[in-house]
Amino acid sequence: MSPPSPVILNVNDDEASRYVTSRVLGLAGFQVVDAGSGSEALALADEHTDLAILDVRLPDISGLEVCRRLKQAPRTRGMLVLHLSAQAVGPGDRAHGLEHGADGYLVAPVDPEELVAQVHALLRLRRAEREVHALSREVERQRRLLDMAMASAADPIALFDASGRLLFANQAAHAARGSHEVLVSGESLSAREEKDPSLAPFIRLMEVALSTGQVQRGAITLSTDQGPRHFDYTLSPTLDGDGQVAALMATSRDVTEERSEEEFREQFIGMLGHDLRNPLNALSMSAQQLKRKGNLDERQSSLTERILTSADRMDRMIRQLLDFARSRLGGGVPVVASDCDVFDVARRTLEEMRASHPGRMLVLEVVGDGRGAWDLDRLEQAFSNLLANALKYSPVDSPVRMWGQASAREVVLRVHNGGPPIPSEELPHIFAAWRRGSRAVQHEAAASSGLGLGLYITRQILLAHGGEVTVESSASGGTTFTVRLPR
Repeated sequence: MSPPSPVILNVNDDEASRYVTSRVLGLAGFQVVDAGSGSEALALADEHTDLAILDVRLPDISGLEVCRRLKQAPRTRGMLVLHLSAQAVGPGDRAHGLEHGADGYLVAPVDPEELVAQVHALLRLRRAEREVHALSREVERQRRLLDMAMASAADPIALFDASGRLLFANQAAHAARGSHEVLVSGESLSAREEKDPSLAPFIRLMEVALSTGQVQRGAITLSTDQGPRHFDYTLSPTLDGDGQVAALMATSRDVTEERSEEEFREQFIGMLGHDLRNPLNALSMSAQQLKRKGNLDERQSSLTERILTSADRMDRMIRQLLDFARSRLGGGVPVVASDCDVFDVARRTLEEMRASHPGRMLVLEVVGDGRGAWDLDRLEQAFSNLLANALKYSPVDSPVRMWGQASAREVVLRVHNGGPPIPSEELPHIFAAWRRGSRAVQHEAAASSGLGLGLYITRQILLAHGGEVTVESSASGGTTFTVRLPR
């Protein structure tokens, strides 16, 4: 259904001129209402009238006064007014008419095409103004909704400008710390840090976000009326058209309860691992004594070996549990550095894995001087985890390769297997705790009953040395773990 034609009020006391104008506008598709005086025009005009073509000199009321009244009346203030006059034709007359609120001014006689074009132009202007007003109202409505949503959000939210000065903070942000509140609108980062030094880690990361334009995430412990509370927070910069930071939104979440539960679990795991070692050692020593005593028949010997094998596996699991607990509760896996050759460590680890996996091909190639100051036992543990992982996820007839290269600044070792690639959705979490891969080959499935801590602990060991471990995996290139150890 097409929209109705615009309604035009044609006001002119000259009947002939009024007829010609109305005829031209009617043929152009407009609805035209005629008026012969100013009083009649004021009576006929309403909210449905889109435009008035108004003669300046009318017999009862000046066209300028009619225009002024139309623009002031609530029902007609949005109406457009086009003055059309054959007498008031000087520049001063035009200026006077426009000053009284007219939207256009034409001198009669006017070419019909020019008149229609002028009317169309004014009506387009009216439509544009209406669209702008509607858009402004919608923007204002959405802004109010956003303000309400941010103000009533359960988690703390704060908005800062490009210099780090606070623009807005919701009620949750103000209430989060109670009497320890330090959020003051317009306050600078330095003033906020001077008032509360415990905010230093948050402010340092905020400076990084403001300078780089990149999202930053962190955690902080703050004093509140309820005692120390732990918060995870995200700093999200907003960039302008030139790629510069225009503002920054900080959102945070109180994770105190979750942290307490997590710490309890980790403490429990640590205590459990520690307490399990005594009965396990007793079990292992008893089996070793039986084996040394001898005089065991074949079945007894087999059962003794099974006990020792299971005890070794349980001992590895317990050590992993203790390492996990130390890394989470003690700030990382402890390392004791001493002079050693990392290539010798790799060679010894590979030989042990070769002895425990007869029939598997393990290859080591090294170049350069591998001597340095590292924790020999911890590196052996890390390499063993990587080699065991490579054996677990590759076919029995494929080799597992380990090669190393030393430079003046670092030693790099790589462990490669040609098994199925790590699924892309697992790659970002490959070094997380309690994660076990879903691609173990058939013959290793029964032996893959680990805790899912091997790669996590490997990463913690490398981090404790100031190094790192990364992974690349594809169907064509296999899977390669790369270890980097700075000298």
